[in-house]
Amino acid sequence: MNDILRPELVWIEGRCYRLNDATSEISTHVEQDLYENEIPFQDMQEDDDDNEFDVEMMDSGRYCTSLHVSKHYLGNIIGKKGAMRMRIQRDTNTDVKIPRIGENKDILIYGPSIANVKAACRRINVIVMSARRKQRATHFISIPLNQPNIQKTFEKFKESVLRECQSRALEESLFIPATKLHLTVGVMCLMDNEERLLVSKLLTEAKERIIMPIIQDHLPLRLRIKGLSYMNDDPKEINVLYSCVEEENAPAGLLQEMVDAIVDFFYKKGFMEKEFGRNNVKMHVTLLNTKYRGRREDDDDSMPRNRGTRQTFDGTDILNKFKDYDFGVVQLTDIHLSQRQTIGPDGYYQPTCVINIS
Repeated sequence: MNDILRPELVWIEGRCYRLNDATSEISTHVEQDLYENEIPFQDMQEDDDDNEFDVEMMDSGRYCTSLHVSKHYLGNIIGKKGAMRMRIQRDTNTDVKIPRIGENKDILIYGPSIANVKAACRRINVIVMSARRKQRATHFISIPLNQPNIQKTFEKFKESVLRECQSRALEESLFIPATKLHLTVGVMCLMDNEERLLVSKLLTEAKERIIMPIIQDHLPLRLRIKGLSYMNDDPKEINVLYSCVEEENAPAGLLQEMVDAIVDFFYKKGFMEKEFGRNNVKMHVTLLNTKYRGRREDDDDSMPRNRGTRQTFDGTDILNKFKDYDFGVVQLTDIHLSQRQTIGPDGYYQPTCVINIS
């Protein structure tokens, strides 16, 4: 049960909101109590510096803006028998026009002032964010670590492990393909082209505002992939075996600072959750994962074959023999917005957007 005195907070468009009963699904059958925990719309001034929404004045003296919302979330905004939409209109003194089924249009919001219109936009964005967090991730921001020298070393590691370690439930299908080696920064759900275009634009913005100011004094940034670790507390019952990443020619913690800043940026924009609620990304390069058990060589490794209980493997022997294994050094060249379950021509995840680091 949630602590009603300390409700969960979500960030939308750089603003912080309070969410009651975040464990409940938002659907057309349930009206959520969603409300702002920041500036009440009636207290905002016409010259408010909130520029996230482009509000225009109409000839009639009313104000209007359009707001893109994926069709997958329109039902959440309408609510049961239109209750959610009516509540938004009542609370913000606006008129919210939602496109009909089959119409490829944006939501239109009309109000007597800029403040009213912006308040309705933010209220809708809170609903969308709360619904989005219940969806399966479609994309993730990643740092590819599949340069040829790393792939070659990884294949040698794989051959050595399979040859020298007779471990329980260890098999070749658990190894990630060398072309997919990467560091995951964070995952997100993007439901249509408009959202993908927006996040691509935001990633480019993050490069200038977040990424480069952190690392520009240490370019070219070189990263060493070294050592083995695992996700749980028992080396005899491992689901994920991974390698660590450390800076080769920069202060320790620089990469951690960068990836944490990226996640925080997209968290405040309403597109990304912080994993397990923690403030620091767990930086790791997955090497073996039991969710791929039984995968054939021509299968997409992003599509797990075992849908039931995962069978762990005993990694004791691997850790004893290869604990400090050095996979080599790579140069940070780009960061991807990658699409899950889709493979590009180079064997890596299909990119939606790539920003070059130089």
